[in-house]
Amino acid sequence: MAKIDKSFFRYVWRNSRREQITILAVVLASLPLYFWSLDLPKSIVNDAIQGRAFKNGTATIKAFKVVLNLPDFLGGKSYELFGGLDMERATYLFALSMVFFVLVLINGGFKWLINLQKGVMGERMLRRLRFDLVRQLTWFAPEEIRGMKPAEAASMINNEVEPIGVFIGDAFVQPAFLGTQALTALVYILVQSVWLGIAAGGIVAIQGVIIPILRREQIRLGKRRQIASRQLAGRIGEIVESSPAIRAHATDPYERSEIGSRLASLFFIRLDLYNRKFAVKFLNNLLAQLTPFFFYTVGGYLALKGQLDVGQLVAVIAAYRDLPPPVKELIDWDQQRNDVTVKYEQIIEQFDVDEPHEGEELAAAEEVQRSPKISVDGLSVNDLHGTPLVENVSFSIDQPGHITLAGPPGSGGEVVARAIAHQITRWKGTICLNGQNISRLRSGSLARVLAYAGPEPVLFPSTIRDNVVYSLRRKPPELPGPPLPKEEVKRRHEAERSGNPLEAPGDDWLDFAAAGVKNGVELDHLILHFFALLGFEEDIYRLGLLGRIRAADDEKLGHQFVAMREAIRKRLAEEGKSRLVEPFDPKRFNSNATIGENLLFGEPVGEVFAEDNLPSNPYVSKVIEADGLATRLAEIGLRLAEMMLEMFAGVQAGNALYERFSFLASSDLPGFQEIVNRSRSRRRSETTADRDKLISLALAYVEPRHRLGLLDEPTREAIVRARSRLREMIPKSLASSVEFYDPELYCNAAPVRDNLLFGRVAYGIANAQEQVSAVMKSALADGGFLNAVYRIGLDYQIGAHGRLLFPRQRAAVDLARCLVKHPAILVLDDALRAFPGMEAKAMLGRLAEEFKGRLLITALPGLDDAVPSDLKIRFDKGRLVGIDRGEEALAPSGEVNLSARDAAEEQRAREPARDEATRETPQDSLPTTQQDSPASAQEDEGAVQTQVAE
Repeated sequence: MAKIDKSFFRYVWRNSRREQITILAVVLASLPLYFWSLDLPKSIVNDAIQGRAFKNGTATIKAFKVVLNLPDFLGGKSYELFGGLDMERATYLFALSMVFFVLVLINGGFKWLINLQKGVMGERMLRRLRFDLVRQLTWFAPEEIRGMKPAEAASMINNEVEPIGVFIGDAFVQPAFLGTQALTALVYILVQSVWLGIAAGGIVAIQGVIIPILRREQIRLGKRRQIASRQLAGRIGEIVESSPAIRAHATDPYERSEIGSRLASLFFIRLDLYNRKFAVKFLNNLLAQLTPFFFYTVGGYLALKGQLDVGQLVAVIAAYRDLPPPVKELIDWDQQRNDVTVKYEQIIEQFDVDEPHEGEELAAAEEVQRSPKISVDGLSVNDLHGTPLVENVSFSIDQPGHITLAGPPGSGGEVVARAIAHQITRWKGTICLNGQNISRLRSGSLARVLAYAGPEPVLFPSTIRDNVVYSLRRKPPELPGPPLPKEEVKRRHEAERSGNPLEAPGDDWLDFAAAGVKNGVELDHLILHFFALLGFEEDIYRLGLLGRIRAADDEKLGHQFVAMREAIRKRLAEEGKSRLVEPFDPKRFNSNATIGENLLFGEPVGEVFAEDNLPSNPYVSKVIEADGLATRLAEIGLRLAEMMLEMFAGVQAGNALYERFSFLASSDLPGFQEIVNRSRSRRRSETTADRDKLISLALAYVEPRHRLGLLDEPTREAIVRARSRLREMIPKSLASSVEFYDPELYCNAAPVRDNLLFGRVAYGIANAQEQVSAVMKSALADGGFLNAVYRIGLDYQIGAHGRLLFPRQRAAVDLARCLVKHPAILVLDDALRAFPGMEAKAMLGRLAEEFKGRLLITALPGLDDAVPSDLKIRFDKGRLVGIDRGEEALAPSGEVNLSARDAAEEQRAREPARDEATRETPQDSLPTTQQDSPASAQEDEGAVQTQVAE
């Protein structure tokens, strides 16, 4: 596939020639009927109203008679094709008016068809253009793609291309359609009266020349406004990022002054723009209204003199009505053309990259799988400044094994690792894989035998499973043949016409053969095997317990999990651990659940019955008011508030007490202090709001956890009674907003763990969570459902960039992605930095064992001497300083150099800043948010909170 054409009109014509010609043919076909619709008013006035067709006082005529007159050279005969209809004068008037009405409908239909086809063609071309831009984005070399800001690329492809796509449908059709319409109207006027035609043509010519000239200044001011707006947005972004410094140095008045100055500059640009815009609009309207003035005066004079009949004058005025709008739209089209052409060229310039050469296939793929060999000869790599990172490195790896690229951080080993893995493509020298230069290999061919894991895992906002099997999504699915469903036929047809792939992402892209499995079930087992190797198996089990399934989607599994409740309780009883779990009972209060959970006795779906919203929910309010329960809960809340204020007096935020009493944050204390003060002074003006807050506080109370002795037996019984009333009171319209617990049914809204336990783990018992988890795992294993929980864990959604996982879990997912495709070569470039030192050492040992008979290349700062290696290549200051083979390499100290790991992390932190400093940022570039923002830290914290089971 060729790269995108730099000429906008060439790109559009090349990719939509057939559609353009079809629409232009429809435009031409509409012109005769349009001309007839212009001429018909003359016949209505002259022939029907003035009676010119009814000569010599005749009462009827033959209307709509059709006669074919042959030219003289063909004999000059006439043939009557249709004899016409006998019509009186009034009937003839109505018939001509009806014909005119039909012509208006037909011309409207032509416009509808033309505009519809333009819109469809524009959308197809917009789809093609976006796809072509993304395709060229994938052609960028690693060094080039790192220099592009993701937000800017996304903005260009999504937002800035949008107006280009809107204009694509108008690129050729609009000037042809509007031009022929205007020309038809002008020709008709000239046919009726040369002088009126010259006047109309002259004014149209003035519009066509003067208005575009005046609008050029509008375009210039518009560009200035766009640049100023972008600079203002960038400056506002800087203020947000610099807020700590602004607060520390009290420079906010200066910042406000600077923003005020920018706003003033932007205001005056916009003021000039508005003055110019409305001046052009005034002139345009003046010229449009000037022509009817000439028509009424000059045309009326000609009609008085008998040089122009009244019907012609009416037809000319009607025809001119259709002349200014197309001319105005043509002027607008010309302005759009200038804007769109500039935008298109700017975007294409940002994505201008040559199509990579096809590359060679790996000549001896099977040999590489059996015995991979790598030779590096004269390798030199420079950074963006031209500073050498490695110089003249040469070595060879002649047999499988564990190869360590050793040296202090920044010594060059990690650069060589990236070059071998083709994460760096601009180097001098050669790197050969079994005799073939890897720079000449197809990327797909190299990816089949080599995997790379770097310091920053690249994860997608999907499930753990999808992220792991991503390395296997490389086998284009076979497209089924006919007969096909209508939707599939339509999808393929549109994909082909838009230059998009016919394969859909939902098709089966997985290369099971590369993983050595036959189906998805075996693939899940393989993934779990690798997670066990990486020490991530227990995490998958825990995420599976926190996951949710829909019993409607997997009814059998839902019933089986319900049946497992009894097996788990029986296992707990056999081990004397029944007291660790308090089961849910519709008729009993669960002491280890919150008051809110006891009241609702179910899982909220959405926000209607969320615990924070229960006090203000009208149905809940009505239920708890029935027997004075609301008053009791408000009293509990008040006592809780008083105790918390006394307990937290002088306690700093972040103290462990806040974690224990998690229903109250340090920021809530001032508000509750005011409520307590109002209560003591018996001020009742804000009773409802205060009461709701106090009840909300009480609903989060758990007696065994908080141990404040605020719940008595009558209150417990009242809550259980209110529970059943609430269930009966909720209307059918809100039935989907809560799913109640039922001992015989699976609760779709609750996690798997809650469905299996159907209760709450008791507070105040040492290691209760761990003991219950172990019993559950044992019971699930005996029941044959442990793999089902693991599969649910693999369905866990990890969020954008894997933010809902811990750093070590992200690294494990990235490593599993590499392992699942069974590569002959695995390159680890500081891929274990998220793991603690001893855990990283143990994992490296397991990986080395797993890769016996294959090639494991590691550049892991601090782990150079942690485990034995078959070949140790030592680097220092970008140069190869030594190679240890055999016994020298097999004598590790077993130590983990933590200072080296810290130094490597510090150096990586400096690299983005250095790259950013060397990158040229266009003046018009949009401000972007740094990826490692405070929000990222909050998402990481969210991952911690999400995964911690109570």
